[in-house]
Amino acid sequence: MSKLQRKLVEDLISRNFSEKQEIGNRIVRALGGDPTPKVTGLPPRRGYSDGGIDGRIPILIKQRIIIEKLKRKSDGMELPVRIEEGEFKWVKAEAGFNIKIETDSFERDTLNAFVENLRREGIFAGVIVSAVGLSPDAKSEFQRHNANDMDLCHISLEDLLSGDISCANIRFVIGDLAAQLRVSLREYLTSQL
Repeated sequence: MSKLQRKLVEDLISRNFSEKQEIGNRIVRALGGDPTPKVTGLPPRRGYSDGGIDGRIPILIKQRIIIEKLKRKSDGMELPVRIEEGEFKWVKAEAGFNIKIETDSFERDTLNAFVENLRREGIFAGVIVSAVGLSPDAKSEFQRHNANDMDLCHISLEDLLSGDISCANIRFVIGDLAAQLRVSLREYLTSQL
């Protein structure tokens, strides 16, 4: 991380809640998403550190179609039998987004709450942006979820500001993210002068 990104992150962390919320919304929009939390059938959020979905962003994700039929055994049990398996293809999907611009790390409980909120919404991909990073317990849970049915991506705020973004199983559809972020950050900083 360069000194510029470090200073920018320190400045962002020191801002008040409403400014951090606006910065988070600008990041979601720069990723091509909608920062409006859309959660069905749930009461209002307890706050912005509860692991909720802070927005949704369009992504590409690898998917394949497997066709199975049920085969009945002589004892009456039915077993799935695979009859066709497609190739993996990049398809459009939606990822839930969570951003944490705070001095403390992203904890295991917050990560698990985020994953449960994603599952409730029928979303199986999530992007987390944090200023400090994942706690050791959250890193372990992150790997466990990725080994099972979720595709999670963690991006440090410093990497996001430098445009150095890589997610193993997720591609962003927005194009030149670094350019989008520079424009959004410039607009925000000039509006604060």
